[in-house]
Amino acid sequence: MSDARCVGAEALIRWQHPERGLLAPAEFIPLAEETGLVVQIGWWVLEEAARNAARWQLEQPGPFQVAVNLSARQLAQPDLADRVAAVIAETE
Repeated sequence: MSDARCVGAEALIRWQHPERGLLAPAEFIPLAEETGLVVQIGWWVLEEAARNAARWQLEQPGPFQVAVNLSARQLAQPDLADRVAAVIAETE
C-alpha cells in the first residue's frame, strides 16, 4: 500500500513579465548572469524554496528534500556554505 506522499521537489524559477507573460529561465537567466543579478536571484530562490519546504514539512511530516540549482557565480561566493546554513537554520 502506498501513502502517495511527496518526498521531494525541485525549485524552478519563472518570471511573470508584465508585457510578455510567463518567461522560462532561458529567457532571463543569461541576462541575470551577465549583469551579476543572478546571485541575488539565486539567494531569493533558495530562501523561498526553504520557506516552502518548511511549510510543506509541517503539513506533511516525514523526510522531504528540495533541490535548488545554483549559478556558477553563487558557487564561487566565499560565504556560500554560511549562507546556505543560515537559510536552513532560519527556516528549520
